[in-house]
Amino acid sequence: MGTAILVGWMSNIDSPSSIRTVDVISGDILLDGSSTSEGSIEVYVADQNGNPLSGATVVLSGLGVTDKNGKTAYMTTNSGGYAKFDGLRISLRGADIGFITVNVSKSDYGENNTARVAVIS
Repeated sequence: MGTAILVGWMSNIDSPSSIRTVDVISGDILLDGSSTSEGSIEVYVADQNGNPLSGATVVLSGLGVTDKNGKTAYMTTNSGGYAKFDGLRISLRGADIGFITVNVSKSDYGENNTARVAVIS
């Protein structure tokens, strides 16, 4: 009987929320030279059920990436799970290729930093 109560109780527990998908829609960035102030990246974020995740914070890091004002490049996903960055400043600093990491987080969902954007000169 104790096992039946325990199993019944556990079946009512919701699975934890998580960030399942972080897709970079815009693809790679090609630079003419070693830097740009015209970079654009679009990101799609979904939860553990594959539904668009609204209100997630998306932060770009690496290659000195900043927004058009020279500040940290971050934004919040819209109701469709999208965040679009335009006018990014990016510098390869003498390399031919580098990567920008896409970091996504949301309270009660955790973090995901598995997506990267290739930047090629």
